[in-house]
Amino acid sequence: MLSVIIPAFNEGELIEKAYYTISEVLKNADIDNEIIFIDDGSSDETYAKITYLSNKEKNLRGMRFSRNFGKEAAISAGLASAEGSCAVVIDCDLQHPPEKIVEMYRLWQQGYEIVEGIKKNRGEESKIHSFAAKSFYAVLSRVAGFDMSHASDFKLLDRKVIDILNKIPERKGFFRAISYWVGFNKTEVVFDLNKRAEGDSKWS
Repeated sequence: MLSVIIPAFNEGELIEKAYYTISEVLKNADIDNEIIFIDDGSSDETYAKITYLSNKEKNLRGMRFSRNFGKEAAISAGLASAEGSCAVVIDCDLQHPPEKIVEMYRLWQQGYEIVEGIKKNRGEESKIHSFAAKSFYAVLSRVAGFDMSHASDFKLLDRKVIDILNKIPERKGFFRAISYWVGFNKTEVVFDLNKRAEGDSKWS
């Protein structure tokens, strides 16, 4: 089974669209799955939508933080609760193309333990945001010893990798770096960043 982990912060208008879009892609590919939404302390109807859907759909689970702890904490909580033989982390806004999950899963079936989603572009963002991101990743890449400039949270992890990450005592980790750092047999899937399905990004 594939676990799909979806952090969400004030994404009430997108919960249903994200669920049904991803679920349909996996159904068409005949991939057994569970979909886990993590509400990162939203102030809108995000958790109400998750609860409503979880009462209708057998493959959907949800959890809710008591306050906003941040995306890293949401990803960690999702990995801790994932029951699949592998798991993929994907954004709720559908900027990560759901159809790429199938490609990642097929590569996992071939024996890869980490399938990295590599951004071909950064999508639509301000020049200031773009400059800040590029500067951050340039420094991080030098310190870490590997190129993080096109890294993303969109990736698939084998159960062995998930179990290792769940044992790491970090509480304020950087998922896209830590998941690369742990080693294992890796490959990459390149993707174009989609436009948000609705609204504006809630992540800083």
